[in-house]
Amino acid sequence: MRSIGVDIGDYSVKIVELVQNKKSVYINQYQEKVLSQNVSKEDKELEVIEFVRSFIASGDYAQDRWIIAVPQSKATTRFKSFPFSDRVKIQKSLSFEMEEDIPFDTDSCVFESKVVQTSGAAADILATAIPRNHVEDIVDLASNFGVDIYAVSIEGLAFANLLENWDAPPPSLPSNLSLDDSQKPKKYIQVVLNLGHKSTLLTAYENNRLVFTRSLFWGANQLIQEIIKKNSISYIEAVKILQSQATILLTKDNASYDQTQTSGILTKSIRDLTRDIQMTLLELQSEFNADITALHYTGGLSLLPNLGAFLTQHLEVACNPIVLLQNYTSQLAPSSEQAAIIESRFTSAVAIALEGLKKPRNPAINLLKGDFAKQNKGLQNLWENWGTIIQISAAALVVLFVWSSLRSSFSTTLADKGSEAVSEQAKTVARLPKKQANEKGVRKYIKDNKKKITEMKKVSEVAQMNSALDILKKVSEAAPGKNQVKVDIMRFTVRDDVVQIVGYANSAQDVSALSQGLKSLATDGTVTNQPAGLSVMPNRTSFNLSFKADRGVVK
Repeated sequence: MRSIGVDIGDYSVKIVELVQNKKSVYINQYQEKVLSQNVSKEDKELEVIEFVRSFIASGDYAQDRWIIAVPQSKATTRFKSFPFSDRVKIQKSLSFEMEEDIPFDTDSCVFESKVVQTSGAAADILATAIPRNHVEDIVDLASNFGVDIYAVSIEGLAFANLLENWDAPPPSLPSNLSLDDSQKPKKYIQVVLNLGHKSTLLTAYENNRLVFTRSLFWGANQLIQEIIKKNSISYIEAVKILQSQATILLTKDNASYDQTQTSGILTKSIRDLTRDIQMTLLELQSEFNADITALHYTGGLSLLPNLGAFLTQHLEVACNPIVLLQNYTSQLAPSSEQAAIIESRFTSAVAIALEGLKKPRNPAINLLKGDFAKQNKGLQNLWENWGTIIQISAAALVVLFVWSSLRSSFSTTLADKGSEAVSEQAKTVARLPKKQANEKGVRKYIKDNKKKITEMKKVSEVAQMNSALDILKKVSEAAPGKNQVKVDIMRFTVRDDVVQIVGYANSAQDVSALSQGLKSLATDGTVTNQPAGLSVMPNRTSFNLSFKADRGVVK
């Protein structure tokens, strides 16, 4: 994967191409163009466009991720704590949380956040607001370059990539919500200055995690202007003096007059920087309950002799230059002089390029949100090829929704009319009281009447039913006479339509004759003889005859 960071400054524009190979990242190439001074902003912009276009023409960079950053001086960044750590919720809450921190309408801003760390369910973040017009300028500039920009980052937040573990997710700490401010441990903060041409980027870190960033309106240009005023020389000559002869003298012993004068000019101007830094350090100590343990600096002015000693003397904090790019320049094998130039001039460009290599677990800072979000070319091609069909389908879907809505309305109207009709009929036909003249009351009325009808049918079924005595009479009439068979009936039972006769006969022939006589009464013409279960009597035969008789039930 390759990523290109473009650092557009007031003095020069720098381009750095980073290549990621497995777990190693290195600088593949870097270029810088010094811009003309004392010209209009539009002329400088044309020089930038021309330089970037010539860079693009020198190779194939279509697959590279292009990253451009908005200067920190155009952004407002504040340290905030949220009771939740979900990035989507944080993004939605930024406009409300920063409403009192920005002097303009929140609707005209683009908001972005960087998670510093999480603590239980809570999260500490750096919230940033930038006026939309600054993002529009970057997008328009990228369009003039002829590149598909991957992200628009923020200078201060991107610079932290050089000190943080940018490839890892934000650290997660145990929750300390139960502690009040007096119980929380003191923080120890390190400050890093990136000394630029017209401004200085100040970033503060706790445990190598960015917690504060600000742009100080002081840079090398202030020194150049002081040299011009003092010596009445041109801008180019003043730049040469600053680059080759400028030295901050810690003592005037054995120093020439010119060296003393130049040193005096430099120290007078740098005191303005130290005053701004002192005010910022006091703010850090107050806001974070912190001690400032060290101050490091980089940038073009970091090569100024004795700068660290001068800052240490006036700030009363150890100040030393810092090396940030040593892990990325190994593939170039530069000399010590080249390494110093890369370190002092290209730190911001490398930091910006690192944004293009970040993973979703620690996503890149990207202001391309809402209206600035990247358009999906695949969707554009899909619309061009299938736009007509999609429009027709959408129209059909609208018609379907309208019809469904009308159908629902008609159904509701019919239901209301039905309820009114039921209520009216309940009053007139069923003569139900007003409280029961509804669908529920009518259903109960119908249920009760159905029950009555069922019961009436059952009564009518048994109204003409033959009694047991009637059956006994028919059995007596159908049985052979006394002169033919002699039987003694011990038990006569009628259960539903089953008739059972148990008793004794003189012989089996008498039982058979009785069975033949009863067949005329059986509905199926069958008489069954089963064991009687009676005690044995001498010269007598027991019998148990059963058959189904017609009870005369109306069905």
